[in-house]
Amino acid sequence: MTAWARRQPAVTGLTLIGSRVRPAGDAVWRADGHSDWDFQVITSQPDVFLRRDWALELKGVELLAYGVRPARIGGVPKVNAVFAGAEADFVILPESALIPLRRAVANGRHRRPGPERAALQDLALVIRPGWKFLRGARTWAPMFRRVVADIPDARPVEATLRNLAECFWCDLVWIRRKLERGELLAAQRLLHQSLAETNLRLLHELRLRRGQRSFPEGRRLEKIAPAAEVNLATVATKVSVKGLRAATERAARNCTALMRALVGRDWTPPQLSSTGTARR
Repeated sequence: MTAWARRQPAVTGLTLIGSRVRPAGDAVWRADGHSDWDFQVITSQPDVFLRRDWALELKGVELLAYGVRPARIGGVPKVNAVFAGAEADFVILPESALIPLRRAVANGRHRRPGPERAALQDLALVIRPGWKFLRGARTWAPMFRRVVADIPDARPVEATLRNLAECFWCDLVWIRRKLERGELLAAQRLLHQSLAETNLRLLHELRLRRGQRSFPEGRRLEKIAPAAEVNLATVATKVSVKGLRAATERAARNCTALMRALVGRDWTPPQLSSTGTARR
């Protein structure tokens, strides 16, 4: 990647992030044989990465699969690539968007609330665990250092958490309705996509508030959390009306427990009937 980037005038920055640059002594988060390679590519031609042609120029590797999707944080393009013997993710950072942000950091505007700070919070969250410049350190490293030093990670306020729970219960009603109709696969999809995802997010925030280690997306949770906490975000069921209904109601109880731990013991979920309609 470094050799390729040095041949590309449009690539002004290349960083290695993720587990490959975490300390080797970090037993929980260090790279192992299952770790992929994570890169950020700062470029004046981001559209090049919408197609796989550029990856075919990498020497000594065979490209097997190539997918483009929005990154989880920031919404910029993210490329997932599978090579023979290795996997890699590439977050594509348009230079045209980073130059004004670099100017804002140089002027100290990143310390004030506003859209620039919000955008830089996304960057800080991703690079804070560690990064290594493979190209463009002189141009971009000062900005990266100041962003990490000056901008804390964004944390959800109580209103955000309450809205998450309200959305959870709206989806719970939808799942109950689908189970009554016998649409098991649709119910299973939303159980994982919404209910389990919400409980993972709530548990992540709860651990952070307690000063405990936690990683987004449930990463390494089994290694760092007790079994009782892991069970709060676990979904295990057969695809049957009985099994899916039991898993859904268990997720609802777990969401209630997490919300009470986060916003107060007096938090109560919406009062619904067993089929999902509001109780009158």
